[in-house]
Amino acid sequence: MGYYRVLLESPGYLVKFWRSLGMCLLIAGGQTILACMAGTAFAKYRFIGKKFWLAMMALFMILPVQVTLLPNYILMEKLGFLNSWKSLIIPGIFSPFGTVWLTFIFQSIPDEWLEAARLDRANQLQIVRYIVVPAAKPAVVTFVESWNMVEQPIIFLEGELDYPLSVFLAGVMENSMTVQSVCGLLCLLPVTFFFLYYHKELTDGLRDVLWS
Repeated sequence: MGYYRVLLESPGYLVKFWRSLGMCLLIAGGQTILACMAGTAFAKYRFIGKKFWLAMMALFMILPVQVTLLPNYILMEKLGFLNSWKSLIIPGIFSPFGTVWLTFIFQSIPDEWLEAARLDRANQLQIVRYIVVPAAKPAVVTFVESWNMVEQPIIFLEGELDYPLSVFLAGVMENSMTVQSVCGLLCLLPVTFFFLYYHKELTDGLRDVLWS
């Protein structure tokens, strides 16, 4: 009965589910692309202020999300992105977490691999695509962080209809415990899938970071 009400009788929950899934995949994909390029630069190239900027990104990474809400709100307001999902996607894509993590992982890639690729006349994009990205597989999953965001949607979005699933789930006011259980179970499915599919890669990535 609970599955019927959630999946068929009240399709609003499923709409929230698929919209939230699409938003999180956009954030994870965009952050992965930027983090791969920036992590390669920090790990394998020399430029002025490299250590300073890497330290600043690590500092921003450990800041609580509540500290960055006001600057992000002001920036999104200036850009005209408030009250839209752009205000959630863009800050998520430019999160420093992926860059710092991938920097440590890319440092473990032998420089000889890159030199061999250059001798084979591979350009920079080909080096990143065929050498760096496969080595970064343990660290490219940033889905869970965006799937569980709560503070950002509440502050950046005014309409409750625009809230992602992470916020909408807390507002399910059904009296039926069965309906609440079904909603919670469906919310856990994507996270459980990514954990089961990437559990080896995630543990390998953490090991590489701790031993680098």
